[in-house]
Amino acid sequence: MSQIIKVSSGSGPLPPDVPTQFTTDDGVAIPALNNLNVFGGLGATTSGSGSTITITVVNDGFDWSEQDVSFNAAIENGYYCNDTLTVTLPATAGLFIGATVIIFVDTTDVVTIQANTGQMIQVGNTISAPAGTTSSNTRGALLELNFKPTDTTWHTIASMGTWTTT
Repeated sequence: MSQIIKVSSGSGPLPPDVPTQFTTDDGVAIPALNNLNVFGGLGATTSGSGSTITITVVNDGFDWSEQDVSFNAAIENGYYCNDTLTVTLPATAGLFIGATVIIFVDTTDVVTIQANTGQMIQVGNTISAPAGTTSSNTRGALLELNFKPTDTTWHTIASMGTWTTT
């Protein structure tokens, strides 16, 4: 969804309640008086010069990468897993409700997702033990895991394929 804000004052000065100063993601104020904070969020930046404000969306979704060896996952990332490997989910410290990781199995070798210390993984109605795992060797299997801090569980939001959870 796009949003446009148009401020027009005709030929006179701007009304006193119209923002005339903007703040970038870096906290840099651009011009003077009233202040409107513009934050781009994940994958977006804001900048300004003179009377021009620029909001740039760098990525309209998750960053994706291909993985051939075991690795530590980062939130808001998707991974194509191409070989036998273990994906270790991020540690609980610093995670927020809704933090998401997507794993796609692009091999017939076993891909294991390892919960971090004190965390569990829920796939369907099955919940792993603390620091448990779920694994698949079904090419095309996918898990979109969403973190809920109150129960320290990675909940499956979307899945395909067969997963074994322990």
